[in-house]
Amino acid sequence: MPFPAPDKFNLVVAATNADGEVDFLDPDSGPATIEIPGAVNGAWYWKVAQGHSLNNFGDTADTVDIAGPNGSTFGVMCFPANSAGKLDVAAANENIKEAGGASHDDPAMHATDSIDYEIVLSGKVDIELPGGKVRTLKPGDLLVMGGVPHAWKNHYDEDCVYIAITIGFN
Repeated sequence: MPFPAPDKFNLVVAATNADGEVDFLDPDSGPATIEIPGAVNGAWYWKVAQGHSLNNFGDTADTVDIAGPNGSTFGVMCFPANSAGKLDVAAANENIKEAGGASHDDPAMHATDSIDYEIVLSGKVDIELPGGKVRTLKPGDLLVMGGVPHAWKNHYDEDCVYIAITIGFN
């Protein structure tokens, strides 16, 4: 069964409303989306900043961002078919840093101050580490990214859709 494009997912939020009642909440805005033609089609839906609590469970993001200190993001991303080599992450997001200490000429190589949990839903994508280390991820694969330099590369003939949860650390 093919998965819908990231911007077609439906966001449901259950939490305590302004009156103190448990309810389904309707976020004020739609999901933040990013489109980098040929490189990324996706949507990050939810972000928590400055620590988690029942009073600070997050909201729809107003920009596509990486989790900050003690924050988190939850979303769906899509690397289009044959998009390898078309992504410059530093140009796409100022909060993503260059892969410190890694010797490379790859504008897709980056690192974040976060622990990332990713689940591939459809398609395939290569996760590349410095030194030419590569793993191909396919549906059902789970990735834990421990703040290390990496680059996403879709060399394949179908889109790769995956879920990502990022947890920021200090």
